Amino acid sequence: MTADDSNEPKDLLSRRLSSQPDGDEPTAAQFAAPAEHSSASSDAAAAGDGASGGTDLEDTQAFEPFAADGPAHTASAASTAPGSSGHGAAGSGTTARPAMFSDEEWALFEGGSAAGGASAGAAGGTAAPGAGTTLPLRVKAGEPSAPAGSRNDDRRGRSALDVIGAIWIAAAIPFVIVALAVRAVASGTFLKWTYFWRPGFPEDQYGFTAEDRLHYGSYTVDYLYNLDSSRYLADIVTPEGVPVFTSGELAHMADVKSLVGLLTLIAIIGGIGALLFGLYKCRTGGTGMRGSLRVGSILTVVLFAVLGVLAVLGWDTFFTRFHEVFFAEGTWTFYLDDSLIRLFPPQFWIDAGIAVAALTLILSVFAFVLSFVGRRRAEREGSLR
Repeated sequence: MTADDSNEPKDLLSRRLSSQPDGDEPTAAQFAAPAEHSSASSDAAAAGDGASGGTDLEDTQAFEPFAADGPAHTASAASTAPGSSGHGAAGSGTTARPAMFSDEEWALFEGGSAAGGASAGAAGGTAAPGAGTTLPLRVKAGEPSAPAGSRNDDRRGRSALDVIGAIWIAAAIPFVIVALAVRAVASGTFLKWTYFWRPGFPEDQYGFTAEDRLHYGSYTVDYLYNLDSSRYLADIVTPEGVPVFTSGELAHMADVKSLVGLLTLIAIIGGIGALLFGLYKCRTGGTGMRGSLRVGSILTVVLFAVLGVLAVLGWDTFFTRFHEVFFAEGTWTFYLDDSLIRLFPPQFWIDAGIAVAALTLILSVFAFVLSFVGRRRAEREGSLR
């Protein structure tokens, strides 16, 4: 072979073969020679060239797919040398990490154990992060893994609708609970208990029996929740044909109907909105509505605790201030012989206030307990994600 032979192949294998001495056949060991003997091979090739007359082709070494400069390359070549047991330089039972792989990638390549990544890092002069622990297979190279025991709530996104929904639910719960309690008290069942079963309830000094009270009183509470006008009460008369309610009483009952209707409307709108926001917040990956439900129930209890303290300290003052806030002056005061006073004496309003407070407390406690339902299961599922 001469230098002016223009048809001589220039590929890496031909150049490697051309550097061998005359009469020697290339062996597999020569192709897999470790990198640390590359200088000796180069000297041998140079001697062979001198013996055969010389050549201007530079010496090359066998192609190694994982070859790289530095200590990692030497360790990788040593682990694949003929006669070796396949162990890395550190003797950990795994091959050393090539420089082209990161510690995490090589650990995944070796089977997902961080020990392999640690030995590869030791062979390359660096320590593998998280040595001695198992790396999750879903973690990408360079991606920080979530800390052990982290709550799933920390991974959930909180959008503007989540914040609005939380406020809406917490604010709607008091209205919903109070509306339900008022509706339970403004019923024929509560009137029957008051007139017949409530011990010590004062009798009417002007002739209404318990049956008369239940009859006329049932019309009154029904009027609060039906769609009829004040004519509904104006048509109620005694057996003698005398109207039961005066014009002033009819006007006040119309005001009470408007107030109860407003409370009911707010409760309905708030309840529907809370339901829709609750469905949105309970979506997959949502923040849930347990916190809002808990805050709303606590807010209701605190509100009624304050009102209860004020009522206990002075019932008459509390009753007067309540009417002054919601009704015009002079529209809610009546004579003792007016039908509203005979049907609903002061003792009735004390019993009604206690009943509303008790039902409100029961419903608030129920909502508070309900906010913890499924909490352990959600935390357990969150810790597994």
